[in-house]
Amino acid sequence: MSALTKIEFERDTHCVNISLFAQCRALINEGMAAEIDGLIERTKGAKSQAELDKIQLIKEVALGSKALIN
Repeated sequence: MSALTKIEFERDTHCVNISLFAQCRALINEGMAAEIDGLIERTKGAKSQAELDKIQLIKEVALGSKALIN
């Protein structure tokens, strides 16, 4: 996870306008897909429901893929 994304995630601040998809990808790459729910909760109202649904779908695919590998 990039340092800025990690700071945003841990402190719930926005250091740089990092896209929601980039944050989602960073969490998945770090094996933290379960943390995406918190990310979605924090961005409700600021993002469209369609974008949040896409993020949720990406998370489900990532978790399903990991389950297949294990």
